[in-house]
Amino acid sequence: MSDTEIKMRKAFELSDLLYSRERDKVSSGLEKKLSKISEEFNLKGTLYSGMHVNKILDKRMEIINQLVDFKISQDIKEISKRFDVLTKEIYDELFKRAKQLINGQIDNLKLEMEKFCRHFPNSDSYLSLINNRIIEEKNKLISHAKREVDIFQKQSESNVQEKEISNEVMLTEQERKLPSLDAWNRIKNEFGISKHSFGRKIYFIKDEFKRKIIFRDVSNTYLLVEKGFNKSAVILAGSIIEELLRLYLCSKNIHPSKNKFNEYINLCESKGILKKGISQLSDSVRYFRNIVHLKNEKSSKYIISKAAAKNALSSIFIIVNNF
Repeated sequence: MSDTEIKMRKAFELSDLLYSRERDKVSSGLEKKLSKISEEFNLKGTLYSGMHVNKILDKRMEIINQLVDFKISQDIKEISKRFDVLTKEIYDELFKRAKQLINGQIDNLKLEMEKFCRHFPNSDSYLSLINNRIIEEKNKLISHAKREVDIFQKQSESNVQEKEISNEVMLTEQERKLPSLDAWNRIKNEFGISKHSFGRKIYFIKDEFKRKIIFRDVSNTYLLVEKGFNKSAVILAGSIIEELLRLYLCSKNIHPSKNKFNEYINLCESKGILKKGISQLSDSVRYFRNIVHLKNEKSSKYIISKAAAKNALSSIFIIVNNF
């Protein structure tokens, strides 16, 4: 067994243990909740209706969605702890595990719903409705899992690139030891937003690991601007805004057809989520981030000034204020 396989196995063993605990937690009391739903429909005289079936299915799907999201997030977290550079083998295994979980949960869902409808009058018609809905939900979950793994891959590759850029940045010993909190104090003085108020603005990000990464990257962007590494600052600021928009859209149950910065911006505009001016500001950051990307850097005519880098950092706070 290779080192990669051993590290993956250890990561997934811990992830599976944590998943089991989470599964027991979110599933507890489910039957009581389902019985309560049936009692409500009984009181309304609509027991054994299509609405009743869909409501029960919705509640079970709510639990499945929570479990799938937890499993993907936990797998990613444990893998990130053990690998600095990720391979295609790792990304493929992440998606494979998510897909296995989805298949198992959906198969169980189908059995439970068939059991539930067995006593219904004309149960065959309900079973047909259930099967069509379950197939649709399964496809949505698999697409969601693939999207999450693709986003993780994109972010990981971006982080590797940013580390390569950071290796070129010669910080003094004092700056290397500068606490993140001190950077946030300076951000508050200059931009008028504290770490606490920023955290409240991104209320829709529930995952503490993701929140920690965003806080860290914002403070690092500030330090890069102060040191004069404008290109690195714009790249990092663009990455932060891209991820904030993606997570905000997900919190609104809006799923982009493509995992691209421009798609997130267009969706925000079309759904009226961000004001036009704010969307244009995001678009500006995306443009600068693209032209300074290493593989797109073909000419020295694009010079990123300190003012542009500071505007990119400021864009993060302006956009967050509009969430």
